[in-house]
Amino acid sequence: MNLSPVDPNNNTAAEEPRELCSNCGKKMAKKGKFCPHCGQKRFEGRIPLKALTGKFFYKLTNLDSKLLRMMWRLLIPGQVTLDYFAGKIKQYPHPFQFFFVVMFFFLLAYNKLNTTGNAGINFNFSAENNDINLGSSNKTNGPAKQSDFYFLLERYVFVNQIKEGFDSLPPRLQTPVVNESLNIILEKTNGHWTRQLDSLFKEEKSRDSLGLNFGTRVIRIAYKDIVEYSPDELVERYKVKDWLGKTLIRQGIRSLQSPKDLIAAYIGSFSWTILALIIIMAGTMHLFYWPQKRYYVEHFILLMHWHSGALLVLTLMLIWNYFLPLGAYWGFIIMGVFVFLLFTMKRFYRQNWFWTTFKWFWFSFFYLIGFTILFVVGLLVVFTFF
Repeated sequence: MNLSPVDPNNNTAAEEPRELCSNCGKKMAKKGKFCPHCGQKRFEGRIPLKALTGKFFYKLTNLDSKLLRMMWRLLIPGQVTLDYFAGKIKQYPHPFQFFFVVMFFFLLAYNKLNTTGNAGINFNFSAENNDINLGSSNKTNGPAKQSDFYFLLERYVFVNQIKEGFDSLPPRLQTPVVNESLNIILEKTNGHWTRQLDSLFKEEKSRDSLGLNFGTRVIRIAYKDIVEYSPDELVERYKVKDWLGKTLIRQGIRSLQSPKDLIAAYIGSFSWTILALIIIMAGTMHLFYWPQKRYYVEHFILLMHWHSGALLVLTLMLIWNYFLPLGAYWGFIIMGVFVFLLFTMKRFYRQNWFWTTFKWFWFSFFYLIGFTILFVVGLLVVFTFF
């Protein structure tokens, strides 16, 4: 009896070779347009423009719908978190994804639109004692002066070297005419920069050195040495042996030369600082509501959504501030963000107003302490390794 090659009972007949998935390399189904392993559509090597643009707009509108839905519902206290734990997960972007997307736009807006210079992290030059302090600055025009300070210092040292060279000339050459000519040249070439630096030094011009401060540790370095020597050479020249002192000189000089690099490095790590704060404060919230027997992740997601909403509001306010400066209203905005947390806690945990307000107060207190500590730690890490 002859058996057909397609007879299912013929085990000796060779199977027809099946097409392999171009994505995962596994065998495709004999029938069907999609790979049973990875789900990719059968690819024939040609993509019509209609299919490409159609898929793009589908992904775009699908993402936008989720983002827009989450954005406006974040303005309702606790609504997104309640929906999330009610099983409406697919309606919103992943909490981590949305958090980092909003954080990205917040940092972008802060970096590009913050023109007031009153909320930056930088090296603050103090005219009273000619010191560089690691910390925050509330001066309106601080960052502009600090970014130019090393250049001004170079011009200051350059002018002093010329004057010293003149003083070393033979007496017969140090005539009033030569001296006046030299002063005119210096005024034409460096007068503007010298006046700027004089306005910073004020009454302390006689102290021809700069103090690098880090907490209680102070290392004073001559202006001339800062310009003429590298950080490693300064460590040897000033005989600094301890790790803190070496780090203070090396990183302090680098930050003095390019303070924007330090600011950019810290801004880049700010999202991880906030994420660490969320992790810690979710534990605090877990202790506050221990009798409710909730999982830690519930508090974590709640704080993740609250921070996302806060960053979204602050981003919009930064844009507003670019066109119409908010000034003192920033304080009311920050206060409003925390008041919003009060209503969020009331709606999510469903306790009475007394206990909710009590826990909200202490949570806000510990939050500010935690933020300050992590802020300083983040600044230390960036200052040490950037």
